[in-house]
Amino acid sequence: MKILDRYLLREIVPAFLISLGFIILVMLMNELFYLAEIFLTREVPVKIILRVLFYLLPSILALALPLAFMAGVLGGLGRLAGDRETEALRLLGISPGRVLKPVWLLGTVLFLVSLSFTFWLTPAANYRWLQTMVNSVLSEVRLELEPGRFVESLPGKVIYLESPGTDRDWRDVFIYQKDETGRVEIISAREGRLVIQPERQEAWMLLEKGRVYRLLPEDPDSLNLVEFDRSQQALELGGLRPNFSLEKKSREKSIRELWLDRERLAGKNNPESRLVALELHKRLSLPATCLLFVFLGVGLGWRRWPGGKLGGFGLSLLVILAYYFLLVAGEQKALQGSLAPWLAMWLPNLIILGMGLYFFIQALRKDRPGTSLSLAQIKKAISRLSEKRGLFRTMTVTTAAGRGVFPSLVDGYIFSRFLRWLAQLFLALLLVMATVTFLLRLELIRGGDKTIKDLLAFIWFKIPEFILFSLLLAIPAAAALSLGLLHRRKEMLALISSGLSYWRVVRSLLIFGLLLTPLIFVWQDRVLSRSNFRAEELWARLSDRPVRTFSYLNRYWLRSRADGRFYHYELLQPDRRTLSRLLILEEAVEEPGFRKIVYAGEARVQGDRVILKEGWERSFSGQESELKRFSLTTLELNGAEEYFFKEWKEPATMKFSELKNYARELEDTGLPGNRFLLEAWFRLAFSLSGLVLVLLACASAGLLAPRGFLWPLAASLVATFIYWQGLAIFRSLGLAGLLGTSTAAWSAPIAFLLLGTYLLLRVRT
Repeated sequence: MKILDRYLLREIVPAFLISLGFIILVMLMNELFYLAEIFLTREVPVKIILRVLFYLLPSILALALPLAFMAGVLGGLGRLAGDRETEALRLLGISPGRVLKPVWLLGTVLFLVSLSFTFWLTPAANYRWLQTMVNSVLSEVRLELEPGRFVESLPGKVIYLESPGTDRDWRDVFIYQKDETGRVEIISAREGRLVIQPERQEAWMLLEKGRVYRLLPEDPDSLNLVEFDRSQQALELGGLRPNFSLEKKSREKSIRELWLDRERLAGKNNPESRLVALELHKRLSLPATCLLFVFLGVGLGWRRWPGGKLGGFGLSLLVILAYYFLLVAGEQKALQGSLAPWLAMWLPNLIILGMGLYFFIQALRKDRPGTSLSLAQIKKAISRLSEKRGLFRTMTVTTAAGRGVFPSLVDGYIFSRFLRWLAQLFLALLLVMATVTFLLRLELIRGGDKTIKDLLAFIWFKIPEFILFSLLLAIPAAAALSLGLLHRRKEMLALISSGLSYWRVVRSLLIFGLLLTPLIFVWQDRVLSRSNFRAEELWARLSDRPVRTFSYLNRYWLRSRADGRFYHYELLQPDRRTLSRLLILEEAVEEPGFRKIVYAGEARVQGDRVILKEGWERSFSGQESELKRFSLTTLELNGAEEYFFKEWKEPATMKFSELKNYARELEDTGLPGNRFLLEAWFRLAFSLSGLVLVLLACASAGLLAPRGFLWPLAASLVATFIYWQGLAIFRSLGLAGLLGTSTAAWSAPIAFLLLGTYLLLRVRT
């Protein structure tokens, strides 16, 4: 291999590896965001988690390899063009055709590697992933008993535990079960112990000191009361085990299995045959992009784009977005039957090939080999290259320029560079998020009365969310790039040599991150909550689901902490303010069981009163009881409207004050309000994200920029990825009840804030 080939590959391969790592991190972060809560709530062992993530990698790599190759070619050649080295190569008589040789070699290697993934490795890994998720994660039998919460997951049973004891011991156990004939059995016990046998899908509730009430609610004379010192209740866990199919689908089948399916479905034009044909062509078209990107990469990379290597990365992002848009849109059209599967999968490649040949031929026409050189031209090219690389440029800043009142000249210079990168990255990410959302939701408007206008309206109300996350993703990248460029151009050395500390240099960025904290909170609380409210309505309309924001809580079981009563109804009619077949159980204080049982065929709620109709009331004193029938009576219940007709709201659509009040109201009616309280604290803690990400980026630049220009960018992106995952993990721990709400919300921001401060203090200055 010649020196030129090795030199070109040394530029392309690192850019390819950085792009590959970034794409893998983004895709893996997206998967982890959805899987984190499943892993934590089901207490999945670390070994199983690593296995699940390992089986995800082949499918991610199959898509990431071609896209990263395109970014690597444009990034590597963009650096040469940005530093005017392509001009020097042109003057030396080296044409784009000569540069094509090593790029084609690398593209061929990646084509074969990608082909092995799509043909064999990815489908095998996809099926192993499905097996692992079904057998080790999703199908695990779990019976979660939480104090103060009604457990209705067991068929025909309702379990309520007032308070936990030690280990698996419980106090004040309540069990309600109803058989097919309508006979009700109610058990109240002072103590209980749970014994689970998951291998037999069985569990036993060992109860002590309690009473059993058996009756038909419509016939109070059928009541049978039994006291016990010890009792044993069997709990069938079979209904808790969800059924998942392990049958292979198209994405889990090898190329041979897909070919056999194609022969079996030959001549048919149904969704299954189209899906098989689509998958077959996709297995070959996706790796083929490695070869097609060669022409486009060299043709575009031979030109000089603003920003050098980063300009090449930005250009590759636009190409990748266009390719992904065509791929997804074609796939949807093929599944609908309006486009042939082969054309849907190969059309993006044909367009890429056409564009690549056009730009490559244009580059060949512009740069013909064999051009005679003059000594003056060579000297001019060398001087341009040296000037661009900063060999003869120095920057002198007087000490006074960096001192004095804020903002100083240095603050304005640093912040202007940062703001320029921030604006470009922010707009690019905002465009990416809006485009990807549009593509992923495009299939929802097929047929029916849904239109593109509805989808665009939904995206419009999602824009505030996109703005927030685009800003937080762009901040660390912009800070790392601006500070990395200062190091690369020796400007940071000049600033520090003039007497300024590193803390003083990055002061404007840290102040910007600090000022973002209240702005992020206000944006979440005032703007995002309203836009989410409207987006929720539009999403419900697009997905043909009821609007959850305005639905009522059909809770069926309520526990009042004020008077210690259990309330149970079978039908709720909010418009009429009525409850059907209402059962009220009032606990005894000095003995196990109930002091009173009240049943009404219908109940009407008016303010703080519940009017009971056509029912009965039975009072207990030891083994004796007294029965009273009534046709109409009134029960005083403070806040009855809030008890029975509580409106459900999504936490994302509520303000901070509303979240705290709503959580308190739920807890007052016997329901857990942890989710809403966690959202309130999380919203407040999340406001620190801007400052945290600026700190991490500044620390990464100070520690790693002397080693290379792109090291701070890579480190800040990795730190951002870890920070997002930390937020997701602690949030899931809070939702699972493994951590307190405030602890779960504040742990990640405070930990990373301290880490960023420590790393910044480690920077030599």
